[in-house]
Amino acid sequence: MNGIRQIFCKEMARIFRDKKMVFSVFLLPVIVMVAILTIINNLAGQMQSDIESHRSIVWVQNEPESFRAFLEAAGLDCDMETVSSPEDNEKARAQILEGDADLLIEFPEDFDQEIAAFREGDKVPQVKTYYNPSEEYSSQAYQTISTGALEAYRQTLLAGRVGNADAVTVFTVNSDNDEMVIQDDEKASGQALGMMLPYFITILLFAGAMGIGTDMIAGEKERGTMASLLVAPVKRSSIVLGKVFALMTVSGISSIIYVGGMVACTPFMMDSMAGMEEALNLRLDPSQIVMLGLLLIALAFLYSAVVALVSVFARTTKEAGTYIMPAYMLVLVVGLLTMFRMGDGRAADYYIPFYNSAVALQTILSHEITLAQYAVTLGETLLLGGVLTVIIARAFNNEKIMAL
Repeated sequence: MNGIRQIFCKEMARIFRDKKMVFSVFLLPVIVMVAILTIINNLAGQMQSDIESHRSIVWVQNEPESFRAFLEAAGLDCDMETVSSPEDNEKARAQILEGDADLLIEFPEDFDQEIAAFREGDKVPQVKTYYNPSEEYSSQAYQTISTGALEAYRQTLLAGRVGNADAVTVFTVNSDNDEMVIQDDEKASGQALGMMLPYFITILLFAGAMGIGTDMIAGEKERGTMASLLVAPVKRSSIVLGKVFALMTVSGISSIIYVGGMVACTPFMMDSMAGMEEALNLRLDPSQIVMLGLLLIALAFLYSAVVALVSVFARTTKEAGTYIMPAYMLVLVVGLLTMFRMGDGRAADYYIPFYNSAVALQTILSHEITLAQYAVTLGETLLLGGVLTVIIARAFNNEKIMAL
């Protein structure tokens, strides 16, 4: 234990005495993340404001007198252009395609007369609309006018025909049902955050270990200090454990800082995520905090062991970085898979290394994990980290590997 403590203290002192390393490992990622979220929030806000303030350009063919009056009464502010010839119709379509106009509405000829003279068995008049879904302004105009105003206009004309629109309304859906949402708010909040946090936590934990771990072993090989450390009166197993525990501590601290930065930036994210204000209102009970804490420690141990194992077989930090990239890509894919995971998933998910920990983080937040599933995930993560640590210790005792 004394040897492990010596190596652990040596590595921690080396890291925290280097101000540049402290800044690059603990602070720089948070600054970059905050900057990215701020930029995204500002751009999203500007885009939404621009769409809302845009004055839609709408071409109308065979416009009935009642329609323009209806739009004015509804307070819809848009520029109306009249289609008076086939050439105008082609011009309107071309402008919509190019993004210079937003919507084309084609009414049948003598629309008002057809509505007024309609009798049962007559052909129902059809109003056609055309828009460009790849243009934000056009999509907004379609949603506001085509699916919104035209439906209200239809109801107005129907009421004028029958005298009372309610007489031909068979039923309504949730017209005055304020209690239609039945959900567990804590579970809903956990599911909302569970889509993002497992992805970021797993990546940040691995990135924290990767940034320091390659230098702890491969870096010492490259500088020639590993050879002198191996002949010191310290067991090689103690050297391995001391380095892995130091790496695990640094990785854990960095992940806590990163997650704290994310939580601090949550208000910025909510501004650009409509409807997420309530969904991100998460409260963790003591059991969830304990489960998350233990699992994060186990994950930090596993990822540190993976990084250390790769570094043992590398001669330089550059080579170690190259070797570790496939493992980093695996962690990225695992995080992405959990973002698109639906339902309760399969019981087998908790037996898949690396993936099970991300799934467990997600289900802990949503209160869906069982003690058996958590025990399997935690035990397998610790066991796999322990096996990798044993392999690292044996590699340290192999002179051919350490002489690389």
